[in-house]
Amino acid sequence: MVKLTLSPFEMEIARKRLGREPNEAEWATIDALWSEHCSYKSSKVYLRSFPSSGERVVMGIEDWQDAGALDVGDGWAIVLKLESHNHPSAIDPFNGSATGVGGIIRDIISKGAIPIALLDMIRVGNLNRERNRWLLKNIIRGIGFYGNSIGVPVVGGELSFDDTYDDNPLVDVAGIGVVRKDKIVPSVVKQAGLKIVIVGLTGLDGLGGASFASRKLSGENEIGAVQIADPFAGKIVLDVTLSIADKVEAIKDLGGGGLVVGVTEMANGFGAVVDLDRVPLRVSDLTPEEILISETQERMLFAVKEERVKEICAEFEYYEYPCAEIGYFTDDSVIRFRYRGKEIVNLPSELLVSPPLFMWEVRKHKRPSIERPKIDIEEAIRKVVSHPDFVSKEWAYSQFDYEVGTSTVIKPGEADAAVIALPNGKLLAVKGDANPDLCENDAYECGKYIVAEAYRNLATVGAKGIGIVDHLQFGDPRKPEVYYTFVEALRGIAEAAKFFNTPVVGGKVSFYNENKEGKAIKPTPLVVMAGLVEDKLLRGSIEEDLSIVMLGLARDEMRGTFLSKLYGNFGETPKVRLNEDLVASELVVQGINRGKILFAKDIGRGGLVSALFSILVRGYGVDIRSNGIKADIGDDLLVKLFSESTGRFIVLTKEPEWFLENKKGVIASVIGKVTKSSGVLKIDDKSLELSKEIDNYYNYFFRVIEND
Repeated sequence: MVKLTLSPFEMEIARKRLGREPNEAEWATIDALWSEHCSYKSSKVYLRSFPSSGERVVMGIEDWQDAGALDVGDGWAIVLKLESHNHPSAIDPFNGSATGVGGIIRDIISKGAIPIALLDMIRVGNLNRERNRWLLKNIIRGIGFYGNSIGVPVVGGELSFDDTYDDNPLVDVAGIGVVRKDKIVPSVVKQAGLKIVIVGLTGLDGLGGASFASRKLSGENEIGAVQIADPFAGKIVLDVTLSIADKVEAIKDLGGGGLVVGVTEMANGFGAVVDLDRVPLRVSDLTPEEILISETQERMLFAVKEERVKEICAEFEYYEYPCAEIGYFTDDSVIRFRYRGKEIVNLPSELLVSPPLFMWEVRKHKRPSIERPKIDIEEAIRKVVSHPDFVSKEWAYSQFDYEVGTSTVIKPGEADAAVIALPNGKLLAVKGDANPDLCENDAYECGKYIVAEAYRNLATVGAKGIGIVDHLQFGDPRKPEVYYTFVEALRGIAEAAKFFNTPVVGGKVSFYNENKEGKAIKPTPLVVMAGLVEDKLLRGSIEEDLSIVMLGLARDEMRGTFLSKLYGNFGETPKVRLNEDLVASELVVQGINRGKILFAKDIGRGGLVSALFSILVRGYGVDIRSNGIKADIGDDLLVKLFSESTGRFIVLTKEPEWFLENKKGVIASVIGKVTKSSGVLKIDDKSLELSKEIDNYYNYFFRVIEND
């Protein structure tokens, strides 16, 4: 018996709409299509507020399209997709993360696009716990195993740590592909009569994965819901799918919900007849319900004209890869599955794709603010720069082949954004950002903040954002405080996306990120922004005696900052002033294009201290004058050093006067110089020698993980 996640209320709605009691196979079908993972039943109403159109949008947020697409000029488009494999990675981190990569790649190729890059954004609990070290080690192994084997570079990402992720790690993977605009393949059919062709073997792994992802982790043994990764089969699927993309009418990855979801979504309102006996199986004794909802990897669906079925299958069979015609699309809007001559599912398409939509109760939960504690500046500096969030991630990305395919221009760890060469000669910059500490305090401001930060990150390499994909990760939406943060974060993302003219072309919602005691993760919305280098690319270089110019104003808004994470939740929450982010970013890009900037970094988590530390770890020192740091609170050094107010950068230049003369509404000030005193942070007359912290920066993970 398949484990259902449908509520009694939903089951009664299904009975009334259908006018009868569904059988076991039909309940499994409804459960998969109505799962939170596939239906967005608790989020769809609010997702409609996202800006999803624009001059560069080729394919936006459309029903059942597997990925979004943006015009990058000269007849080319990039395809973007962002997904997570959180629950599977909590159970089996190696296969959970590896299959997350595989699923993203198949989403990209389903549009006829060539995958050119991956980004991974990973969040786990405190590494003092053995289980978290085990999770992280195997998550990284899984991502590297699949990406390296299939030949798609991992060019960037995030690696962050917080107790909130102890039992529920977040493993987000973004994929980028390129395709000629006129060669994009739809994921849905536009006519009846087309044949349904499946490739790959169906097994027991990944059984009920969509339902598994739509409930909290129970602590029970749910290893059967985790798919098993096979990148070598995935490579066959990738190569052959791209070779036949212009010979088929639609392509769909068989992901969440398995065959029932894939067929129903591809039908797009049409009907379908599928014979389960024709589905190639890995094991012979699968029940029909298991065949319906299995999420075995490396499988695809193709809608094919009858005369081309043999030709398509011959391409796969050349590599001894299973391929079979299993049914056809009809014009009666009924989804039918047959098994051994008997019809076991007969459900209206309208019923399956129209789940009840929910708008749950919302209630604001204000976290108490404490009085500002006494904080020793030197201690705070050392604590922040030593935290694993800010150390080098070389241990992780050294396990990834980030240069395969020869399109990687800026490698992981070299700048605030990764840069990839496109077939038309243009350069694409990409960056993912989240800020759960701020989201826990003010989800609306956080939604704006992460979009603004991604926009600033792209500016540091000379790029302007053109579009985003998002992933909204929260606890149980039925809890008013959780649902409130979801609604507010979405509102902030939508507002910022409209402001920067970076439409949302795709995304995902992941609810029920809770441990077995029902404690939710910190709200963790994430965006990945893509942009184009407008003129000149800044790789970044540092030399002695360069002037350090700060753009923007440090504000006394310390709540939700990294410093308050370490010392207690004090002060006011940062207010995101989007116009300041825009004009400062434009000034940075202009400075890069005119050759005035040698190195640029946005000021985000960790404040000015974290930004300056990026100079120290490159073998230099800095000499800062605190009276040059512009702030709204006078001479408060703590605020000047650790504020995370937005719209700010540091730039290294030989011509600081250019910024003072061309700031155009941006607050600009010279705050110091780069020195040859390696590892020394000098603030006014006090020098801090940070050689131990720099050693920790380069060796933290090798010591903590490899010596475990």
